[in-house]
Amino acid sequence: MRRRKTTVRRYLMLGLAGACLLGQIGCATIASEKRYPVTVDNTHGPTFFSVQDRKNNVVHQGVTPQQVTLDAKSFPFWPAKYTVVYAGTDSTTQSRELKAGFDPWVAGNILIGGGAGAIVDGATGAMFKLPKRVEGDIPAQFAVVDPNEGSFLARAAVKDAENATTEISLAESTPSPTTPPVRMASAIQE
Repeated sequence: MRRRKTTVRRYLMLGLAGACLLGQIGCATIASEKRYPVTVDNTHGPTFFSVQDRKNNVVHQGVTPQQVTLDAKSFPFWPAKYTVVYAGTDSTTQSRELKAGFDPWVAGNILIGGGAGAIVDGATGAMFKLPKRVEGDIPAQFAVVDPNEGSFLARAAVKDAENATTEISLAESTPSPTTPPVRMASAIQE
């Protein structure tokens, strides 16, 4: 009889410890991932692509279609943001932004009252979720499948985008007092 009480107590203590442990873990941490598979594709056939993070570091590159696994967070409580560059000849290189959004499982923390769980979800990255697919639209006649040429075109496109952003921000921050501002058309209409 005494032995049975000890066994029951043991199971109760293990159950209580397990419940406490689960109370400290967020719903998204249990039900979601921290890294997600994302299919990178081009609508008109294979072409070279490069995936870059916020700091323009190449995270992955290859030829479409391909599945890559990416982190859902950049820093704790900070969703990941990637740029997917599709290489194309004759100025057809394209960029697509890939952003992590909130995972619906985080709502479980709010409903259950697990503030500690929400902190765990944010710190681990389980709070965020990446889309399953990202597509480019490089026409087949301009597609690049050679990794060396594709890598060169992708790097050039990123550098051009960085330079354009720098030039715009410098021009906006230091207006010339003697000349009126020049407005350029973003597209030529025929």
